[in-house]
Amino acid sequence: MPDVEKKTPNIRILAENQAQEALDFLRESGNAYSGVAVEKLETGLKSGAWRFVVAELDGRKAGCFYLNRGPKYRVYRALEIPELQDLRVLPGFRRQGIGQAMVEYAENMARDMGAPGLGISVGLTADYGAAQRLYIRMGYMPDGNGVSYDRQPVEKGCKIAIDDDVSLMLVKLF
Repeated sequence: MPDVEKKTPNIRILAENQAQEALDFLRESGNAYSGVAVEKLETGLKSGAWRFVVAELDGRKAGCFYLNRGPKYRVYRALEIPELQDLRVLPGFRRQGIGQAMVEYAENMARDMGAPGLGISVGLTADYGAAQRLYIRMGYMPDGNGVSYDRQPVEKGCKIAIDDDVSLMLVKLF
């Protein structure tokens, strides 16, 4: 499928007191959090540890991500880099450069924080194929620690369910 015309989205950071707007957008996009995940997201946003970012195109929300300044993944903590998490572009807005624009925005946020790079995790199934290609094209490389499950290393010989908590951890140093 060919790319449609690339457009420049308006990208903005929601304030700590706009956590409900972030949760509403996630719910409306069909990717709602529930239970403990909602509490964790609200706490992260309200404390400022997580910055929720929204991309809009033609006045409509087109995508989002959050930048976690205190990532759970030990390698990112050791490198003192934030993690871009839950990047999503809504179906009607894909293949227009919005994902790339949001990653570039996150990279600039990391630079502004004085971080030496940025971490991104990506799922292993075909559902994440577009993200896998985007991140590699933008210079992200596997960190060399193999697959993780919920940000913990998966040991050789371990059997795990291939779900959304299984990921390859990627790094880009500036």
